Amino acid sequence: MLKNTIVVILLIAVLCAVQHYSVSHLAVFGVYPDIVTIYIALAAIRHGQKQGTSYGFIAGIATGLLSGNIGLEALTKTIEGFVAGYFHIPEDSHASSRQKRQMYYKGVFLASLFGRALHTLMANVLSLPVTLHVAFSIGVGTLLTMIVAVIAYQVFFKKIL
Repeated sequence: MLKNTIVVILLIAVLCAVQHYSVSHLAVFGVYPDIVTIYIALAAIRHGQKQGTSYGFIAGIATGLLSGNIGLEALTKTIEGFVAGYFHIPEDSHASSRQKRQMYYKGVFLASLFGRALHTLMANVLSLPVTLHVAFSIGVGTLLTMIVAVIAYQVFFKKIL
């Protein structure tokens, strides 16, 4: 258990650095996919809501240290882990691969949606009118995150879940 937690924390640190130094440069009008959210959702789906929430908090602190906005990042990532944890698939589950894939997509989608919504409402980074900013940031951000989540599932996570 401790070994798994250490591996997850190290992976979160690496993903936060990749997110901050690489993926954030792939922005479409200031909005980019969130690979940290994808991993938080995967961890919450695999390990449960409590651990997903804890991993989200750790990821939020790491992301916040890199971005300079610790409080907001910690809050949004914690909520993302909590939301994705509702789609937890126990190890002894008899769910089919199709059901597991659906739970993964639902978990990532809702975690991204809730995280983006909270982050967008608390930080208007584009200085757009509020309604346009909310629709653009949440819609496009969630769409980009889901595209990356689908690719990540097909390439990496299919065998894990």
